[in-house]
Amino acid sequence: MTHNSRNLGRWFVAVSFLVSAFLSPIISLAQDRVDKVSAKDFSGTAKAIEKTLKSKGFMIVATVDHQNMLKMVGAKIKGAKTIEFGKPDMMKMLMPMAPEAGLEMPGRFYIWERNPPQADKTVVSYYRPSVGFGKYGNEMMTKMGKDMDGMWEMIVNEATK
Repeated sequence: MTHNSRNLGRWFVAVSFLVSAFLSPIISLAQDRVDKVSAKDFSGTAKAIEKTLKSKGFMIVATVDHQNMLKMVGAKIKGAKTIEFGKPDMMKMLMPMAPEAGLEMPGRFYIWERNPPQADKTVVSYYRPSVGFGKYGNEMMTKMGKDMDGMWEMIVNEATK
């Protein structure tokens, strides 16, 4: 093996390491986020999410209307709304285990309209709860996060059909 080919090999390994170190968090975030295209329009999807959450015993804690907020400062965007929700009984179980897990609550669904060329498509996005709750090193919290993954998927699937 020549000196140049060894240097080239080392250079390739170093560049590969840097690229993977840079892209790893980005890829991880993409895998943690769920995007579900709705069969309904923006308004219908937002209403269906709220109705489905309530039917499953969740309480709507807050609604942030991004479109309206930006309109107040002269900006115009398509529909964009965050719905924050929770179940006080779940919080009652989780908070004593790890008070810092309050950062993961309440749950959030972001309902938004895509820009062209994918116009006229409403999307519901959220981060999987298991990822956030899994960070605390508590087996019970990790299990609850995985259970929430399934519940949130069911809610979004029901509301977007």
